[in-house]
Amino acid sequence: MNKKHFLFNDVVLPLDAGADPRLDPSFPLSQEQYDNLTIDDLMLLLREEYHSDPNICDHKPRTLRVLCALLHAKGGVNCVKVHWDGYGVSSRHGSLPEESMTALSSMDREGRLTEQVVEDAVWSQLDVA
Repeated sequence: MNKKHFLFNDVVLPLDAGADPRLDPSFPLSQEQYDNLTIDDLMLLLREEYHSDPNICDHKPRTLRVLCALLHAKGGVNCVKVHWDGYGVSSRHGSLPEESMTALSSMDREGRLTEQVVEDAVWSQLDVA
């Protein structure tokens, strides 16, 4: 099974393509709640988590991975930018081809992935929500 990737700001996270957060016994939602969950709901949760801790990658990696996996499962989203915009936390999201994600992952492993590289390669080029 191919490995999937998720770009959160300037960090590439591996997503286990077969992993489903709902199978975790501690998953907090019922099937009905999950079915009613929207991308907007998930983005709001991600912005709230970022607002409470901008270092979510380091301090709450499991929470971040679950939210990213849910965004991917619910809407095919595989890239998210969450940041302070001067007024509060804002976000953008989209979907990149897996080949692009693999290239970004390689750059990340090599230490060449920076905010500016991501801005130039992804956010300035991608038609995002």
